[in-house]
Amino acid sequence: MSYSKTWHRDYAAESVKRHETSKWAKDANLEWTEYAIECAQVAELAKSVGEEIGDSKTSDIASTVLEVIAADVAGGSRNHRKITQPQRHALAVALLEKFGTARAIAAEVWELTEAEIDKARV
Repeated sequence: MSYSKTWHRDYAAESVKRHETSKWAKDANLEWTEYAIECAQVAELAKSVGEEIGDSKTSDIASTVLEVIAADVAGGSRNHRKITQPQRHALAVALLEKFGTARAIAAEVWELTEAEIDKARV
């Protein structure tokens, strides 16, 4: 598993659309947001949401996730720390409570428009 500090705007748009059009997705918004937590840009947003609403648990989880991402980027395959499913879920729920949809989160992080996501190649 390799985490990333940033995602390119096109990749973000494609990943949202891919999750929305997947016949296997039960809750595309939740599944995409849990997946996107691997990107430091989304984890930073989760941290700021936690701080904004005064939820120290959310901001602490986001800080830990950011440490894991930084260690992975710095150490590559030697890093054994992982982002856990409970961490992903907690941050995803906090983000979805604030923004409502994966598209709204992507719009906040990458300034993507509905049209850009709709036109994304999957």
